[in-house]
Amino acid sequence: MNKLLLGFVFCCLCSATFAQTAPVPSLTIKGTVIDSAINKPLGFVTVALVDPTTKTSVKGALSKDDGTFQLKAPQGKLYQLTFVFIGYKTKTIDLKTKTGIIPVGNILLSPSSNQLKGVSITAVKPLIKQEIDRISYDVQADPETKTQNVLDMLRKVPLITVDASDNIQLKGESNYKILINGKPSSLVAHNPSDVFKSMPASSIQKIEVITTPPAKYDAEGLAGIINIITNKKVDQGYNGSINTRYNTLYGPGGGMSFTVKQGKFGLSMYTGASDQKKALQ
Repeated sequence: MNKLLLGFVFCCLCSATFAQTAPVPSLTIKGTVIDSAINKPLGFVTVALVDPTTKTSVKGALSKDDGTFQLKAPQGKLYQLTFVFIGYKTKTIDLKTKTGIIPVGNILLSPSSNQLKGVSITAVKPLIKQEIDRISYDVQADPETKTQNVLDMLRKVPLITVDASDNIQLKGESNYKILINGKPSSLVAHNPSDVFKSMPASSIQKIEVITTPPAKYDAEGLAGIINIITNKKVDQGYNGSINTRYNTLYGPGGGMSFTVKQGKFGLSMYTGASDQKKALQ
């Protein structure tokens, strides 16, 4: 009797362990964004997966240079797919499947009219803003901001690549400069990857990639400048934030930020930890 009871308990423990380690099934959406007027792919289009009940974004991504995109989300729910791009009409489609891989094919976006007929407010904001000399990634418009760190955000920014060893490159080169709020900072002078891993993404507003550096940087031969725009600092008092995350590619991690200012004295602190090596094995 004791042996039977012991065997039953062992089976229950094995089942519980399996249930904890089993990966969560995901839904994968793939497709290509096309300009309907010239029939060419559109890059840097904001693609958002929206919960039709709450009208909030649950996942966000950008289309690649060839117009392709891919999004993953927990399966078991019907979502809407929204496409936002400056100069084009916003498009929303309803997904009819809750599980597996959903190929949506070619998504045609039509150029918007120059005449302003009205003002519409939508829940989805474009992630990318292109200007003459820079590209801006709106971190606060990304629904994953609350669960990721700044280094995770950099992986999403066009022209920036982060390899498996967390080495940051701009346009495939390492000769670039990192600024914080438009100014050099000793905080990121030596090991920017470690600092960005400890900074919660919720502590910054946007990431700018300045493709044409100002004239004062000409002699340095820079490939460009990465400018991190943080949230507005407190005038007096203190604020802080704590975030945790788990990513199937980069493993578990978390971070904490703290800012305090009293009179002329100010202090900013970022700290965090991750178990990326274990996840990459």
